[in-house]
Amino acid sequence: MIHVYTGNGKGKTTSAFGLAMRASGQGLKVIIFQFLKPKGLLSGEEISAKRLSGLKLVRFEQMHPMFGANRKDAVETIKKDFGRVEAAVSSKRYDMVVLDEIVNVVDQGFVDKDRFLRLLKAVPKRVELVLTGRGDISDIEQYADYITVMRDTKHPFRKRKIARKGIEY
Repeated sequence: MIHVYTGNGKGKTTSAFGLAMRASGQGLKVIIFQFLKPKGLLSGEEISAKRLSGLKLVRFEQMHPMFGANRKDAVETIKKDFGRVEAAVSSKRYDMVVLDEIVNVVDQGFVDKDRFLRLLKAVPKRVELVLTGRGDISDIEQYADYITVMRDTKHPFRKRKIARKGIEY
């Protein structure tokens, strides 16, 4: 089945990692691909994931242009990295594949939307595919079995509170 965690609220990545940890705990083989994360930011999810057997984390080296990356370079790198995603989904090696921030990647044109939709159409029945990120999911909705929208009602960021280690990352 296909899961989508989206919206402007926080918790999309954490929810996906929680689901991945549950699956791994039950003996499923899990791979998580992370896109567009700032270089040098080591998240609590990443630290925890590396401690688990049966869960593999692949954090791609590109980062979002809003963190200083060149957009053209990011697009080229992500196109290449997406090939690894396609291979993992079709490989029969994993029971669950998490694509963290993929909604952003597709919505912002880093990966061709048609290529991504072909992937969704071809997901093997036995694979749980988990998608996270902000952006337009209107083309994804028809393929999704679960859609959870995180709504930002109140957040300390609006009062200029900085992100806290262990809580926001």
